[in-house]
Amino acid sequence: MVTPSEDGPAFPADGVGGEVPGPVDWADCYRSGQTPWDLGGAHPELSRRLSGGSLAPPRDGARALVPGAGRGHDALALARRGWTVVALDLVGLVGGDLGAALARLGGRFVEGDALDFEDEPFDLIWDHTFFCAIDPADRGPWGARAGELLLPGGLYAALVFPFGKPESEGGPPHGMSSADLLRVLGTRAEAIEDVEVQRKAPARRWAERFLLARRRGPDLASPA
Repeated sequence: MVTPSEDGPAFPADGVGGEVPGPVDWADCYRSGQTPWDLGGAHPELSRRLSGGSLAPPRDGARALVPGAGRGHDALALARRGWTVVALDLVGLVGGDLGAALARLGGRFVEGDALDFEDEPFDLIWDHTFFCAIDPADRGPWGARAGELLLPGGLYAALVFPFGKPESEGGPPHGMSSADLLRVLGTRAEAIEDVEVQRKAPARRWAERFLLARRRGPDLASPA
């Protein structure tokens, strides 16, 4: 088992950018060890921003949701920096060690589908290889769900990857842009930052950007 590291990956992702053939049985991927998206540690850009304080919790007890958390490297990095983290994933078998580790830090693991997930609103949603992994047809429903899961003033922070990948190449990971994500978050999502990452994940074939959006009002309804 790889020990999650807040300082970044313990080993690089594969050189082809983490593609997996679809349709995907995510549980089978974990059982067989075919998880090229798993960096073995927190994403380097997340680690940089946490250590620099730009993604610090706004107050004691501030809550963060990590959909598609996988083995939880990013979730644990957030929890170690003071966030109360809910790590959410379809695959329950990743939740054993992760759930125990999060519980020690005041968080928890939840097995479930992010499109159906319900909870009290969060201060932060951290998205790394979640939006690019879901079926593009589910992007609109996720945007609406994310709006319900974010507090007014809450932040949606995303690693936009694989940026620039043609739609014709399919996925997952499906190509995405910052505009794709902002479109489904709707008009109440205000982009604060949209930049190329300073610390890219090693060996990923496609570009990565960092997007930070704020919920501006009481509702983030997705566009019609």
